[in-house]
Amino acid sequence: MKAVYTTLILAIACLPKHAIAEDPVKKLTLIDAVETALKNNIEYNNYNLAVEQSKVLKKTAYTFEKTQFFIGQDKNNVADNGYPLNIFGIEQSFNFPSVYINQNKLNKKSVSLAEKERDNQRLQLIKEVSLAYYNINYIANKEKYYSHLDCVYSNLKIEVEKNNKAGKTSALEVLNFRAAHQQILIAIDHLRYDAATATKKLMLLMNDNTPFTIPQMECVELMISNQPLRMNPGVQYKELMTQIHEDQLNIEKSLLLPDITLSIYNGTNRYTNSKNYLGYEIGFSIPILFSGQKAKIKSEKIAISISENDKEDLQRKLKFKREELMNEIKKLRESLNYFTTTGIKLSEEISQNAKEDYQAEKIDLFQYVQSIENAITIEIEYLDWLSKYNSVVLELNYLCL
Repeated sequence: MKAVYTTLILAIACLPKHAIAEDPVKKLTLIDAVETALKNNIEYNNYNLAVEQSKVLKKTAYTFEKTQFFIGQDKNNVADNGYPLNIFGIEQSFNFPSVYINQNKLNKKSVSLAEKERDNQRLQLIKEVSLAYYNINYIANKEKYYSHLDCVYSNLKIEVEKNNKAGKTSALEVLNFRAAHQQILIAIDHLRYDAATATKKLMLLMNDNTPFTIPQMECVELMISNQPLRMNPGVQYKELMTQIHEDQLNIEKSLLLPDITLSIYNGTNRYTNSKNYLGYEIGFSIPILFSGQKAKIKSEKIAISISENDKEDLQRKLKFKREELMNEIKKLRESLNYFTTTGIKLSEEISQNAKEDYQAEKIDLFQYVQSIENAITIEIEYLDWLSKYNSVVLELNYLCL
């Protein structure tokens, strides 16, 4: 009868505690965490600024040399009134039109390149926020199991001491009981440190020091999102890099074409019967010594080859990493299958049979505690494997190097 009473007290005392008053600390969902990080994260915002910078620089495609203003007098250039002309004029040089067209194409692709670089960083940030968020939830669930064990040991402590004084238990059994309880308390202490570190990491990613809690929820398996490698921002970035080098190559080739110079001027003097003599000149600058420009063209061709190789190398590395992660998922899946098909059911049976046998006085208090601890340990091991599995899934879903 005493065993039945003890089991009932344990069942009541170890029920989850619910706060009476509403917790003033805001509850943070994963969506909230990601949105806050995308809004506040300093490193990510720098990528946003880089996109804006490239948009501003897009207008530099049509950049011209400084306009020249000139004034002069040539005594050989005499007007109808017999006096030399004073010349006032303006001169502007232009590259061949194809230079500006190709430069405009390059600047537009530079904007897209900055956007892809930002997208890749966005992928990385979402992954890190998700890992930090789920890690906090994992630690909270793990601490819940250890707290339940702590509750079991704490509520049986008095009875153990009483049985020891009555000579029903040995000093060694009491010492083992205390040692096991102490190990649980140490584990809880470590988990609280881990929780604080994980919370600070998430705050750092969000760049927000506002206190928060995450809604209590069970750890569940995350879904795999197997996105094609061609949709990966890193691969698209490398593709754009190749296109940019191709545009740069076209610019270098266009620079072999003649530059155009336009001049408009007016000649007059301040003497009697003076007139205005308008004039213009059109000139072409033809590259005669172009070995330096040919070297630039050759260099850009090499840069295209390098960029294509980089893209192929990235695709190969991403493919290998994805296969590596998929193999890891399969390996972890085998462990999870054991727990979902056998382990969790075994834990429930151990816990239920331990309670029944203890109430029927078929086992003593120490055997009961050991059984409950074994059952909870199975749950904790399942939680550990599930956390590893989910971390790998996140690495796969947000694949980047």
